[in-house]
Amino acid sequence: MNQIFDLSRWWKLVTLHWVQNRKRYLLAIPAIAGLLLAWYIFLFVIDRYSPIDPFSQYTSYYCGLYFAGCLYASMIFSELGNQPQGIGYLSLPASHFEKLLCALLFSVVLFFTVFTIVFYLIDIPMVQFSNRLIEQEHRVYQDTGIPIGPVTVYNVFTGEGGPPTDRIYHALLLAYFAIQSAFILGSVYFTRYSFIKTTVAVLFIVFGYLLFEMKILNSTLPAGWNIELFMGWRQDYGRGNVYYVNLPSWAATIVGFVFRFCLPFIFWLITYFRLKEKEV
Repeated sequence: MNQIFDLSRWWKLVTLHWVQNRKRYLLAIPAIAGLLLAWYIFLFVIDRYSPIDPFSQYTSYYCGLYFAGCLYASMIFSELGNQPQGIGYLSLPASHFEKLLCALLFSVVLFFTVFTIVFYLIDIPMVQFSNRLIEQEHRVYQDTGIPIGPVTVYNVFTGEGGPPTDRIYHALLLAYFAIQSAFILGSVYFTRYSFIKTTVAVLFIVFGYLLFEMKILNSTLPAGWNIELFMGWRQDYGRGNVYYVNLPSWAATIVGFVFRFCLPFIFWLITYFRLKEKEV
């Protein structure tokens, strides 16, 4: 039997995780749906003319996804925070790689799938109700003759209805998986209050980098030059004259690919090695 990964052994681990946590997971689904429904009702109360436009759906989806996804990810290795449970978890007859894959299956794949399905089960009927409300009560905006167009459903995968960066690069969706992977790592590093501690750590790293860039890196550049999106430098001479110095296209492609697609895998790899050396 393979000591790193065996499909039969891994499936038994997945089954055990589901049996131990199914009540919590099944209760979380109506809780998420109820909170989303309550939020949409609140939007109807404060705005009866365009309460659920695509941008409102966009912000509702990603705010819920980021908060719930990162909160859940920070608890995926919660057994390690309790000594008896941690000893039992580490002594399970499964490899660390299989335990990591089990955690990723539930926290990354299944959570994202279930959350998206729940979102659309609430979102689509509410959008339809919003369109009926517009047709029956007010076809134009208040005190204007501007007609109110039908509300469309926000598409998570094409980004239609969101900002241009989301439609072109899917920036917020890809950033979610990167940030969530940091919370998965935090659930192994921090035995208690992992969500709060990981949030503080992530904010500290982000603000630390911004401070380093603004106060140190930019101070080493010639006057008027600034770093532009990790991959170039920009100087504005005024009167519309803007000059750029960019990395070679191959280097910019590599840097962009790493930041867009590789960060989750880097955090998962660190999580794997941290899990291997974990003691309780």
